[in-house]
Amino acid sequence: MTDNVPVDLRQVYLDALAQCAPESLVRAHVKSDMPHHVVAIGKCAGALLDGVAAVHPVDSAFVAVPEGYRLPVTPAQIHAGGHPHMTPASFAAGRALLEFVDHHDDLLFLVSGGGSACIEVALPPHTEDEVMLANARLIASGRTIAEINKERRKLSAIKGGGLAARVRGRAVTLVYSDVSPGVLADVASGPTLPGSEATLIADNSTLVQAAARILGTHAVVLEEQLECDVEEAAQILAARSRTLTKGQVLVAGGEPTVVVRGTGRGGRCSELAVRFAMKSACAALFASSDGVDGNSGVAGFQLPAGDKFQEPAQRAGAEQALLESASQAIAAQVGEPIMIAPTGNNLRDLFLVACV
Repeated sequence: MTDNVPVDLRQVYLDALAQCAPESLVRAHVKSDMPHHVVAIGKCAGALLDGVAAVHPVDSAFVAVPEGYRLPVTPAQIHAGGHPHMTPASFAAGRALLEFVDHHDDLLFLVSGGGSACIEVALPPHTEDEVMLANARLIASGRTIAEINKERRKLSAIKGGGLAARVRGRAVTLVYSDVSPGVLADVASGPTLPGSEATLIADNSTLVQAAARILGTHAVVLEEQLECDVEEAAQILAARSRTLTKGQVLVAGGEPTVVVRGTGRGGRCSELAVRFAMKSACAALFASSDGVDGNSGVAGFQLPAGDKFQEPAQRAGAEQALLESASQAIAAQVGEPIMIAPTGNNLRDLFLVACV
């Protein structure tokens, strides 16, 4: 513990991730009558498949996972696609997926975030190049994930239930969600929703509650998901930090939106850390659940207590960096980068703010 923070915020973050490991949580949702042919899609595809295989027979499996994320130990046909940008490999994975689905009657789908980009089939007459360009524009637009997915579905042959429509028999879907609570059809743009029996494995509230349990009596939970613009999210957290008493830790989660304005390095969490530091002297941690914060190269940042921008020139430099989407360098000046390998989780972001 440092800076008189009542608990180690970094350790709370790491322990909460461990409690929400997809390979562990999925097991409680597997039923004996579920199909034995499995399709796993997204950042957690490998972990989810291994979790299912530990408690349920898997006769054959197809895995589509973003490049660089955990692969399964369970034997499977594996395809690595792009993320957050679609690549030719994303479409190659999509063609292979359709072939796999068409060869089986009953299928168990394991769906997690990241699936929208790592696997795709263009809906005629749209071309693959057209879909890739549209996706790139959408993810840089600052729109919410629901708004982005609404547009993605118009260009896709598998999103919005398109994949489930190809299943001849029974389709069952288990969802490890990186979107708003209750909106399962937005995970990976809903390839099997509508059209299948769907069950939620976990979402951001699962991660927030795990952190709250670890903190015990120190925890003050912000129930609302932070899905607004990143500046508004910083204002909300700063305002709530002023209501904390000594020793309390605000626990929050969500996925603020960020408009990409320049070519600098950064991400949601690094930008939120900078904007929060300009408004509050509290100690804090802002980190992604998957261990990847945009193109910043880190999972997030931990801020010490105290005024981080004492000189006007520092504040002016931070404001200019935000205009250039270059939050990473400023966040590293006022806080400590959290550098870990991709976690295998994907439950949006976790925010911890401590009153000292």
